[in-house]
Amino acid sequence: MNLPKTSSTFFDYMGFRSTIADKFELTLPLQTHLLQDDGTIHPGVFSTMLDISMGATISIETSSFATTINLNLSFFDLLPKDIYQAETKILKHEGKYVTAEGTIFTEDGVLIAKGIGTFKATPNKQK
Repeated sequence: MNLPKTSSTFFDYMGFRSTIADKFELTLPLQTHLLQDDGTIHPGVFSTMLDISMGATISIETSSFATTINLNLSFFDLLPKDIYQAETKILKHEGKYVTAEGTIFTEDGVLIAKGIGTFKATPNKQK
């Protein structure tokens, strides 16, 4: 199976770290360039983290390339914490459309953000 590319200049700049064992895991250590002027984390950081986590999970579990169609997100705590971790599960897979749910927690279990996304799954073409 071809695994999704999980590293890019943007991915690296943001400071994301990923592992693929039994499932895709995405973490983000706090970095000062992610802070807004008021000292909070910009919600776009968590939007990106959820989008990457859900898309990669779908790609791995369906052997497809996942393209984001829609994201609905809620943010609960934007105060800086040391490390964030994203968890994702697929809620529904019907044809080429997949709906996933993602959550972001701190190391001590504080819920930071939650999202539901719909993705188009395009099968990977093996060469």
